[in-house]
Amino acid sequence: MKRTLFQFGLSTLTAICAISSVSAQWVKKSDNLQFQVGRWGGMSAVVGGKIYLTGGYANMQWLNDLQEYDPVTSAWKNLTTTPVGPLNRSAGVAFTINGKMYLGLGAENFLSTSGTQKNLKDLWEYTPSTGAWVQKASLPDSGRTESSVFVANNKAYIVGGAGSFGGGKSATNQVWEYDAAANKWTKKADYPETSIENAAAFAINNKGYVSGGQVGTANTVKTYEYNATANTWTPKADFPDVARYGAVSFVVDNKGFVGLGGASYTDYKATFFYYNPTTDKWSSLFSNWTATPRLYGIAAAVGNKAYVGCGWRLDGTSQLYFRDWYEMDIAAKLSIDNTAGTNRFVVYPNPSSGVLHIDVENGNYSYTAYNMAGQKSASGLLGADKTINLSDLAQGQYILELVSEKETYRTMIFLSK
Repeated sequence: MKRTLFQFGLSTLTAICAISSVSAQWVKKSDNLQFQVGRWGGMSAVVGGKIYLTGGYANMQWLNDLQEYDPVTSAWKNLTTTPVGPLNRSAGVAFTINGKMYLGLGAENFLSTSGTQKNLKDLWEYTPSTGAWVQKASLPDSGRTESSVFVANNKAYIVGGAGSFGGGKSATNQVWEYDAAANKWTKKADYPETSIENAAAFAINNKGYVSGGQVGTANTVKTYEYNATANTWTPKADFPDVARYGAVSFVVDNKGFVGLGGASYTDYKATFFYYNPTTDKWSSLFSNWTATPRLYGIAAAVGNKAYVGCGWRLDGTSQLYFRDWYEMDIAAKLSIDNTAGTNRFVVYPNPSSGVLHIDVENGNYSYTAYNMAGQKSASGLLGADKTINLSDLAQGQYILELVSEKETYRTMIFLSK
């Protein structure tokens, strides 16, 4: 028998609201340590339940530190410099294979106005238990920055990036596989577009996904799946929001999350969406990101929790660099979404000024919006255009319930005026 919200009871709604307001928000944690200033273009990876951060750029400061963040104590610790002493590195790649972190590519003296930026192609292996760095085989091609990376079948895949590739081309669509066991690079099938840089990337069940980013001078919403076994790319559902680049990404519960980033240097995003490869659908995560939206941050996931911070934005003529750090219990957040039914639905944009678009399987649906006190604020029938207009409601959080004869869906929405 199909259950409605009222059959769950007001106490259940109150509990859901309590989860939303406490554990399912972005919670401020300890800032990273570097010089009381922020950074963008830093590189991070998770090894043994701890997050490692290195490199990056901050207003003509090029960083070569190595910091370790312990999610249990919410404490950062300075370790040592990156493997080659004074060499700084920004906008490179970092990934983890078999309990070791790998760091490489990017640029030395990133964005230098003196013409001394050097695009890098070296790769280093770091063992946290010993603190030892070992140089590995370099990428057998030109150095590059702002590439994407994911790990599938214990191999890393470097996708695209910017650099000098001949013929005036400033970005590439090349894909390179790094086999850590053999210390070997192999060129693989090109990314399906003409080039790609500043894209979000993640891996789920040994398949890689690349979403958004920049193709030439334009942003894209394209999402592609890479099958490492077959060496093939397959188009998947487009990213469901405005095309953005410089976003962060992470994986929790076999779902790939993409958030922040921007459409331009004046249009920064605070929203997060997640991709379910089983259904090939994107859903909105009500992030309640209360910090400043930005480009080029970093993100990591440890267990069911996500960590996001750092980055950059331009406010008028002022450049802002961030070193802040936030945590969200993703499992708690998802537990308040879709509490009935097995299929998810997508509500966008979220936050919204009032008009919501609903991506859901065909059927006859009624909707109800409840405020955070559990009171009905609006209701009606979902029309053929699958939009709901809640412009008359006050700004704030609501629970949106969608009911058909077969399913009941619920999610958190935020109305902004």
